[in-house]
Amino acid sequence: MGTRIVVAGGLVEGTALGWLQARSLARVLGPIGRRRWLVATVVVAGLGWAAASAPAVLAGDDGGAQPPLGLVLLGAVGLGATMGAVLGAAQGWALRHRVRHPWRWVIGSAAGWAVAMPVVFLGASVVPGSWAWWLVVPVGTVTGAVAGSVLGVASGPFLGTLDGPAWHHRLVLRILSSRLARTPAGAVDGGLVALRVTGRRTGRAYRFPVEAAWWQSDRLVVLPGHSERKTWWRNLEARPEVEVLLAAEWIPARAILLRPGDADRPAALDAYAARFPSARASADPLVVLELASKGRRAGRSSSLRGSSAGTA
Repeated sequence: MGTRIVVAGGLVEGTALGWLQARSLARVLGPIGRRRWLVATVVVAGLGWAAASAPAVLAGDDGGAQPPLGLVLLGAVGLGATMGAVLGAAQGWALRHRVRHPWRWVIGSAAGWAVAMPVVFLGASVVPGSWAWWLVVPVGTVTGAVAGSVLGVASGPFLGTLDGPAWHHRLVLRILSSRLARTPAGAVDGGLVALRVTGRRTGRAYRFPVEAAWWQSDRLVVLPGHSERKTWWRNLEARPEVEVLLAAEWIPARAILLRPGDADRPAALDAYAARFPSARASADPLVVLELASKGRRAGRSSSLRGSSAGTA
C-alpha cells in the first residue's frame, strides 16, 4: 500500500509541479517547450517512483521486518537526489536553446527532490496496508501537495540561475546589496564589488560579483582571469557604460580596457597586484572602472581606511 502512496504522490506532485513551473516559465519555454517540460516532469516524477518501487525496498512492504523510520527517510534523501538529477536532466533538455545555463537545473532539481522525497516516504509510512484505495488516494494527494510545496521552496531559487548568475553569485550579490555593505566603500575593502554590464548583442543587463582593487580615489581595477573563458568583458568595447555596486548602491561608471602595451596598464596592474599579490595577469586585459561622483567619494573614504589598515 505504501507503494501506491508514492506513485499517487509522485503523479500528483509531478503534474502539479510541472504545470506550475511550465506556466511560470511560459515566456522562456514557448508552447512546445511547455509541453516537453510537463511530460518530462510527470513521467519521471510519477512513473519513475513506480519503476523504482522504493517503498517496497526501503520500507519492507514484503511483510518482513520494518527498517527504522530514520533509515527509510535517509534512503529517501538519496533516492530523491538521484531521481531529481534525472528529472532535472529531462527538464534541462526542454530548456535547451532557451536559456543560457539549462543544465544548472540538474543541481536545483536534485537539491529540491532530496528534501521533498522524505515527505513522500513519510506519507507512505503512516498508511496501514489494510486501507482501501479510496482512503489511500486522498492521503496520496495531500502527501503530493505538501511534497510539491516543499520542492518548490527548495528548488525555486535555482530557476533564476538558468539565465542569470549562478546561485552562489546571487548570494554574494544579495550580501553586497545588504546592510552589511552599507559602510564607506562597503565590501570592496574585502576585494568584492558587483558589476552590471549590458550585452553587446542582446541588450540584456547582466549582474555578477568580481574582485576589484582601488586605483587612485576614483577608479577600480578588475582582472578577468582566464579571459579566454569569459565573455562579459568583451561587451565593454561596444557598451562601456556600466554600473558598480558599491556600499550597497549602484553607481554609474565607464569601463576602459587596458591591454598589454597600453600606457596606463603597468600602473593599473601594480594597484591590482598590491591588493591581490597572487594574481597573474599575463596577456589578460585589465578593466578600469571610472566611477561617477558618488563612487569617487566612497573611493576616497576607502583609500583612507585601506591606508590605516595597511592595505592598498
